[in-house]
Amino acid sequence: MEYLIEFYPDNKRIRVDEKKTILDASRMLGIYLTAVCNGLEACGKCKVIVEEGRVHVKEEGILSKEEKEKKYYLACKTYPRSDLKIVVPPESRLGRHQIVEHTHDIKKRTLRGNKAGIAIDVGTTTVVGYLVDLDNKEIIDSVSSYNKQMLYGGDVLTRIHYAKKHGVDKLNEPIIETINKLIEKLTKSQGKIEIKEIVAASNTTMTYMLLNKDPGVIIKNNELPDFKKAHILNLKDSKIRCDGSLYNLPGIANYVGGDVVADIISSGMHESENVSMLIDVGTNGEIAIGNRDWLIVCSTSAGPAFEGGEVGCGMRASTGAIEKIRINEDYDIAYVTISNDKPRGICGSGFIDLLAELFLNGIIDHNGKFTDIIPDKIRQGEHGKEFIVVPGDETASGKDIKITEKDIEGIILSKAAIYAGASTLTKMGVGFMDLEKIYVAGGFGYYLNVEKAIVLGLLPDLPEERFEFIGNGSVNGAYLVLTDEEKRCAAEDIAKKATYYDLSSSKDFSREYMAALHIPHKNEELFPSVEKKL
Repeated sequence: MEYLIEFYPDNKRIRVDEKKTILDASRMLGIYLTAVCNGLEACGKCKVIVEEGRVHVKEEGILSKEEKEKKYYLACKTYPRSDLKIVVPPESRLGRHQIVEHTHDIKKRTLRGNKAGIAIDVGTTTVVGYLVDLDNKEIIDSVSSYNKQMLYGGDVLTRIHYAKKHGVDKLNEPIIETINKLIEKLTKSQGKIEIKEIVAASNTTMTYMLLNKDPGVIIKNNELPDFKKAHILNLKDSKIRCDGSLYNLPGIANYVGGDVVADIISSGMHESENVSMLIDVGTNGEIAIGNRDWLIVCSTSAGPAFEGGEVGCGMRASTGAIEKIRINEDYDIAYVTISNDKPRGICGSGFIDLLAELFLNGIIDHNGKFTDIIPDKIRQGEHGKEFIVVPGDETASGKDIKITEKDIEGIILSKAAIYAGASTLTKMGVGFMDLEKIYVAGGFGYYLNVEKAIVLGLLPDLPEERFEFIGNGSVNGAYLVLTDEEKRCAAEDIAKKATYYDLSSSKDFSREYMAALHIPHKNEELFPSVEKKL
């Protein structure tokens, strides 16, 4: 049996079989619902309101009593049993993502000659591209968009599982479509130009899917010799609308791809006599340590907390996300949202600010548990004790934005994984104090407050000038490889020579991780600046 489903305020409609979920229907229409778990019924983010019609609910899931009364349903668990009118509330939409496109001062201009190249960061969430004049190496335009694979899962593991079940073609097509749209946007005002080459930097999973190769081997193998070398494709016979070639930066290991190689190139740490560290914070935290003579890399699973997953009011860094938080002396909350919109939730940088402020103000203890310092601000909710960050009368949804002890626990687990990974690499003989620089890469890192990240114990307690944010090192590294043959050779050399350190079998990592499950750390002597603030 088929039913008509109408989505509002999008004013889009589609007929679907009763075996399809509301989430399936939204994907078919290109309506981007927040579904971090890819419909695996785990994150509780894909909430919709059923205004009219009958539905079958596989399982109610993690909805509050208030939400149920207002006819909220989880789209991934809900099936049509009649024609439906569905309202997608603001908090369930991905919104306009806050993307760090570049570290360059880009002024849009016209190509002088007719030969151009494109540098692309093929990210799990977003794709960023530069249009480059190959005659003078100037970046003449930049664009960004969501990776359309987002419709099939918010992280690499859910997409790998989706590819295993439905075939990699289903994930190759949306990334090709995303890249074609990006090329169209970059070139539409330039007249007739020739794209000589596209250089792409991406994590290993995105690389496999871009090349239409089965990504299942990524889960089974740490070392992927085939991807330690660059892959070059002639695009004339491909679905990418370009007559040039596609150069994919080589990767190092299953969860350390060409994007990390690009980060290293962008930072310049591979050229220095002194030892530095690179940290790319995300669902998988990639970390590198070394200099011109050696490099060691690792990947640590931080989980989706910093991307908004598995945290009640968490969301990606998009429109309406709270990105900065301060608690005043009277315990009132001051906050800043992306685009200055009404708050919809809290993104990664906002959670780091929040936990640091809660800790410094004595509202939570070293274990992340609420104290009794302000009992009137802490209440008992459906999922334990909770702290109201923004009351419902100030939010886009009309519902309170809050944080629970369970949420706090999840964020501590994530920060502990990042810090423990970095700390484990210092066991190679170069301590944090010996590092010339710690480069922080990626969009999340770009908006990070170093002082608050140190208070939380995410970053080591070092002077602020030791940290350097390189923004989107992935697209910048791709640009450098596109325009400089020496950088291209360096990227291939890094991929071949870098040593991959497997944290899953490391006793050092296990010890470091357990010690980091405190704010800021079990060993308080490692964080003297934090102790001075208390």
